[in-house]
Amino acid sequence: MRDDFKVFTIEPHSSVPPGATIVTSKFVWKTKRNASGEVTGRKARLVAQGNRQRNGIDFSETFAPVARFSSIRCLLALAAANGYHVHQADIDKAYLHGELDHDIWMTTPRGFNFPSDKVLRLRRSIYGLKQAGRIWNRHIDTSLRNLGYKATGTDHCIYSRIDDQQRPHYITLYVDDLLIVSPHLDEIERVICGLEQRYGVKRLGPAEYILGIQIRRLDDGSIALSQERYIMDVLARFHFDTTTRGTTVPMTPGLSLTAIPGQGTERIRSWYLQAIGSLLYISLGTRPDIVFAVSYLSRFANNPGRRHWIAVKHVLRYLRATYRDELLYARGPAKVTGVVGYSDANWGACVDTSISTMGYVFYLAGAAVSWSSKRQTRVADSTTDAEYLALSHAGKEAIYLTQLLSELHVSPIAAAHIFTDNEAAAAVAHKPVRTSGTRHIRLREHFVRDMVNRGDISLSHVGTADMVADVFTKALGPKIFVYLAFAWGGGGCEEFTLRSAQDLGARSEPGADLGARSEPGAPA
Repeated sequence: MRDDFKVFTIEPHSSVPPGATIVTSKFVWKTKRNASGEVTGRKARLVAQGNRQRNGIDFSETFAPVARFSSIRCLLALAAANGYHVHQADIDKAYLHGELDHDIWMTTPRGFNFPSDKVLRLRRSIYGLKQAGRIWNRHIDTSLRNLGYKATGTDHCIYSRIDDQQRPHYITLYVDDLLIVSPHLDEIERVICGLEQRYGVKRLGPAEYILGIQIRRLDDGSIALSQERYIMDVLARFHFDTTTRGTTVPMTPGLSLTAIPGQGTERIRSWYLQAIGSLLYISLGTRPDIVFAVSYLSRFANNPGRRHWIAVKHVLRYLRATYRDELLYARGPAKVTGVVGYSDANWGACVDTSISTMGYVFYLAGAAVSWSSKRQTRVADSTTDAEYLALSHAGKEAIYLTQLLSELHVSPIAAAHIFTDNEAAAAVAHKPVRTSGTRHIRLREHFVRDMVNRGDISLSHVGTADMVADVFTKALGPKIFVYLAFAWGGGGCEEFTLRSAQDLGARSEPGADLGARSEPGAPA
C-alpha cells in the first residue's frame, strides 16, 4: 500500500498514549461516471471510521460550508446572461492535503501484511474523520485567497475577484469540485495553474456535469440544467422503465392525505424513505415543479401507509414522462440588475393541523434560481395573515439573493421585486395597519414591511391566474400546472402536455395503483 501523501506513520501499539482512541479503518470502493453514465474510473479509498472519535479529545470543530444550490444557479444564470465561460476542475485526493489538529491513531487495514502489534499514526487528514471536511475547506480557502479571490459573506463557497480592468471572475466550491466562471479563458488557466502548484488538479474543461446536474451550453450562449441521468437512475432503482405510463402532473389534484399511526409496514416505510430522499435531491437541483409534492409527502415519512406510497409512485410517473426537462438560463441583451419573485400561500391547507402552506420562486436570466414550499410555523387566522407570512418568508430569500448579486459585482443592483396576489397583505407590508386581523402578528413576521420601508424590496399585485408560486402551495390540475410551470423555465412541459393528451392518455384516480413494476421485496 503506497502512501504518497505521507498521511501516516507505522508505530508500535505500545506508543499509543493511555486512554487514546484508536479508530478503525476500511476501504471504500467507488465507480465514477460521466454525464452519460459511462464509467470513467474506479478507485479504492482508505478511510477512517470516525464514529469512534470523541468530541474535545479527537476533534473540536467539524463544520465545513458547501455552496447552496441556489448560489450555483445564480452564478450559472449570470454566466449565461453575460456569455461567460464556465469550466470545471476537480482536486484529486483533496482531504489528504490538510494537517491534523489532533493526534489520531488508526488500526491497520485488512488485507495488508502489517504486523499485528502495529498501528497507524495519522499525520494528515483522511476521509472519514469528523474534522476532515473542515480542515480541507480551510486549506483550499487559503489557496483561493492567494490567487486573489475572496469568499462572499452571503455564501462562503462562492468566491469572486475583480481584475485591473474591472472584470468579474467567480469560483464555486463544493468540497473538491470547482466551477470557474470568467469572461476570459486566460483567467481560468491562471487559476488552474495556480492550484496545480499545490494540488493534483483534474482539468475537466467546459462544465458538463456536477453534483448530479447536467450542464448544457447552447449555441447562443444560453445554459440549460437538468438531472436526466440522475432521474433515470432513480426510476431504474424503483423499476420504472420505458413501458411505465407517464402523467402530466406530479400529484393528483385535490389529493388530501393524513397521518394515521400504525397504518404502514416496515417494508413500505423503507422504500418510502429511499424514494423521498432521492426526490428531495431532484427537487433541490433542477425541478421546482415537484417541490410541493415532495415537501407534502415528506410530512408522512415517519409513518407512511399504502396511499402515501401510491402518491410517491405518482411523482415517479411524472418524472418518467418529464425526465428531460431543463431549466434554461438565456443569453440576453438586457443586463442583469436584480431578482424578481412570486410569493403565495394556501390558507389552512394541512388537514391535520390547519397550518397554511407557503411558497416562493425567484428568477434570473429567464428561469428560476431559487424556490421553496413549506408549512408555516403557526396557524394563520385569515388569508391575509397567511399571505403576509409568506411574503416575509420570500423577503428573506430576496435579501439573500440581492446581497449575493451585490457581492458578485452586479451593478447597479435594483431592489428585489416580489409579486403577490393578495392586495390586503401588500397593504399591510406598505404601512403599519393595526386592525383586529393584524394586531396579533409577531414582530419578526413584519420583516417584509421593514424591507419595503427601507427600499430593499418592492411589491406588486398580480392576478391569481398568473401567480406562478401557486405551484408551490397546492396540487394543481394539468392545464393550470403546465401553464405556470412553463413560466419558470421548465423546458419541455408544454411539449409533453400535447403528447400526453394525444398519445399517453394519462389519468390518475385517487387511490389507484400507479403501475410501476415492483422490485422483489418492494411494495406494489
